[in-house]
Amino acid sequence: MDKFLKAFKAEPYRVFFPLGLTFLIMGVLLWLPQLWNAGSYPIVAHRFLMLNGFSAFFITGFLMTAVPKFSQTKSANYVEIFAFLLISLFGVFCAFWELEKAAYVSSALQALLILTFLGTRITKRKVNPPYSFVFIFIGLALWLVSAIFGIFVESNGLKNLQYEGAIVAIILGVGSRLIPGILGHIEIVQNQKTRYEKQIPYLKTVPLHFFALIFIFVISYFLSDEVGSVARLVVFLTISIFYWKIYLFPKVKTALTWNIWISCWLMLLSFLLKALWIEGGIHAGHAFFFSGIVLLTLLIATRVLQSHGPNDSKTENYKTLYGVTFLIVLSGATRVSAVLIPGSYERHLGYSSIVLTIGVLLWAFRYLRFVTRGF
Repeated sequence: MDKFLKAFKAEPYRVFFPLGLTFLIMGVLLWLPQLWNAGSYPIVAHRFLMLNGFSAFFITGFLMTAVPKFSQTKSANYVEIFAFLLISLFGVFCAFWELEKAAYVSSALQALLILTFLGTRITKRKVNPPYSFVFIFIGLALWLVSAIFGIFVESNGLKNLQYEGAIVAIILGVGSRLIPGILGHIEIVQNQKTRYEKQIPYLKTVPLHFFALIFIFVISYFLSDEVGSVARLVVFLTISIFYWKIYLFPKVKTALTWNIWISCWLMLLSFLLKALWIEGGIHAGHAFFFSGIVLLTLLIATRVLQSHGPNDSKTENYKTLYGVTFLIVLSGATRVSAVLIPGSYERHLGYSSIVLTIGVLLWAFRYLRFVTRGF
């Protein structure tokens, strides 16, 4: 037990990933009753479990593990870890009781705690983290501000900012460093390192064009849907081309790299869909939730589990990953297209729930066992 607790403290993903996966399955299965009892379902609980549960726990598990290593600072402490756990469980309780304002309080505290964790490491860093990580701070700031305002104001725009904008920004921040490295575009990584490894103030390592992308991205959420969706598409397209190079096949060819490459294309197409299908609103937005938030998160978690666990690259070539991607994409297509099928919208939510749950469990069966490896 002592050995596990030490490993948990040094690498919090070992507990946060399994808990996040549990919240994901809980959030997805809320759709299941639509098959036999079509009607309303607990939307507040669904949103909280998916974003403040699944996404937040994977994001926090990754950041609390990676940032101390990138910055060469101290690992997470038990107070930080258990404070996040308690805050999140409080939010889950409130969400199930439809106490949306209280759930926003929990969400704001989550963002504040993560920001505080990052701030205490960055200010005491021995080396600079990747400059793309500045997008993570922007995402967390959007998360915090939208949650605070959500306590007092009922606004779909604020919900969109928290449940999409904040998560997209974090994906762009983490992905701009990890994705090119995983896909084998070493020149992109080396070019970044020549900037952020200099012994200069962190913000001076960030290129001006990256600040411009951040500015356009943030402003897009305060514009009309028509203009804002196009602006976000431009930002995502720019990063996809110049940082991820998705117009090229992966240089490292494994099941993991091919599926990450597919996920990147699907995310880009989801932003294109939202720009073209304005009236689709939340339905078009779910294309990104499936291809980006769920699929990419599990694929990046595969690399984390492999590198900190068995440290065997063969595990990244398991053909299981193709099945996982297929099921998640099928589930996403079912969810997005459900609104186009009159009279069976609710049932298709249930079908999507079943397929997504199978895909997630398949991934968990193959990879979650690695959380106990390596210590």
